[in-house]
Amino acid sequence: MELESLYYFMETARELHITRTAGRLHISQQTLSNHIMRLEEYYGAKLFYRYPSLQLTEAGKEVLRFARQVHQEERNLKAVLTDTIQSDTGEITISASSPRFNYYLPAVLEKFSVEYPNVTIDLIDRTSDDSEILVQKNQVDFAVTVDTDAQKLKVNVRATYDDPVYFCVSDKLLRAHYGEDIRNMQEKAFHEGADLRDFSRLPFMIVSPRGRMGRRIAHCFSEAGYEPKAYLKAGYTTIMAPLCNAALAGCFTSHMNLARWHYQMNDDVNIFPLCFKGKPVLLKICVIYSRQRYLNHHCRDFIGLMEEQFSVIGGEKLARMSKCVV
Repeated sequence: MELESLYYFMETARELHITRTAGRLHISQQTLSNHIMRLEEYYGAKLFYRYPSLQLTEAGKEVLRFARQVHQEERNLKAVLTDTIQSDTGEITISASSPRFNYYLPAVLEKFSVEYPNVTIDLIDRTSDDSEILVQKNQVDFAVTVDTDAQKLKVNVRATYDDPVYFCVSDKLLRAHYGEDIRNMQEKAFHEGADLRDFSRLPFMIVSPRGRMGRRIAHCFSEAGYEPKAYLKAGYTTIMAPLCNAALAGCFTSHMNLARWHYQMNDDVNIFPLCFKGKPVLLKICVIYSRQRYLNHHCRDFIGLMEEQFSVIGGEKLARMSKCVV
C-alpha cells in the first residue's frame, strides 16, 4: 500500500468522477484507475461501484475513513517536523469568503511575508458553511467563519471578533418615503440602533439568506413584522456604496466590509448600527481548525497576526449620521 494511492483514492471519493478527478490532479485517467485498482487488490475488496455512476461500496467507505486519518496524521507529522527543524518553508491552506480575504489578508500578508518569505498561502473561497465542512474533513489548515458553534462541530477556536452589522441609507431616500422631517428618525437610529420597524416604507438591497449575515438580517425583518420590498438581491454587499449614493435602496453590510468602503459613501449617507430586539446585531468572526490538526509555528504566527488585525478593525468607529443633518 502506498500513501500516493490512498491520496488518489481519497480525491476520487470526493468527486466521484474519474475524468474530472484526473483532470484536477493533472494525471491521466488510466494512472488514476491504476492507483484505485492497486488498492482494491491490496485490500481484496471493490472500493467503487462503477455503474450506473461511480459510488463508494461499503468497503470503500471504510477505506475512505482510514485514508483521511492517514492523510491527517501525515500532515501532522510534517507540521511537527517543520517545528522540530525550525523550517521556514511550507504551505498554509485557509478557507474563507473572498470579502473577508480582501479586507484583512493584505495587512496580514505584509507582515507574515517578512518573517516567512518561503511559505506559500493557499486560499480557498468558501462560505462559512462550506469552510466548516473543510475543517471537519481536515482539508484545510484553518478557516475564517461566522458564528461557528465550536462545541457542536468539535473544532478549536483561536481568534474571535464581534463584527457589527450596519444599515446604510441616504437622506434623499429617507425624505422620498418619509418627508422632510427625518431628524428624529435619524437620531433614534444613530443612538439606539436601527430598528427595521421604523424603515418599512423603504426599498432594500436584500442579502442572500444562504449566507449567515443574510440569515441574521432576515430574522430582523421577521421580528419587524413585514416582508421587505426588494430593490436588489445579492450574495455579497460590494454593490452597497453605489446603491446608497444613488438613493436607490437601504443597504446592509458588516463592519469589516464597511471599513473598506465607508470613504466612498456620500456625505448624505447615514450609517446606523443594526439592532435586533434592542441589541446590536453582531457577527462573531472565528478562526477555527480541526482538533485533530497540529498547527506548526507558521500557522500559529499567521493566526496571531490575524488576531492583531481583528483588534485594529474593531477599534474603528464607523457609525454616523448624515453630515448634511448633523
